[in-house]
Amino acid sequence: MNRRAGVAAAVGCAVLVVACGAGWHRPARLEPGPLAPRQQVEVWSGGKARRWHAVQVGPDSISGIPFVQATTCDSCRIALPRAAVDSVRLGDPVGGFWKTVGLVLGVPLLIWSIACATNRAFCLPGGSD
Repeated sequence: MNRRAGVAAAVGCAVLVVACGAGWHRPARLEPGPLAPRQQVEVWSGGKARRWHAVQVGPDSISGIPFVQATTCDSCRIALPRAAVDSVRLGDPVGGFWKTVGLVLGVPLLIWSIACATNRAFCLPGGSD
């Protein structure tokens, strides 16, 4: 494998690592107060994950609205004591979807660009210079 192909493979792997998925991450510290209304939050309690938005963090509880419900549905709000919460993760599945779309379209374009840069005949109609 030549150096250019090695660099392309490394760049491709780096793109794959950051482009796919919802970007779920654990916040360093969850401060009391409301989170952004459309912020998706995965709350783990008793081995079960709940996906909420319109989350409000209190000093002794955390509450949110199930993600499939409107953020304005206060009667849908569920609360858990913070002591019952095993972990909390923040994510952006919609952003993850668009990153994946970009990846699916971008990787073939990158491969084609590298092929054209290394072999102009590959990109010209009829395969000649």
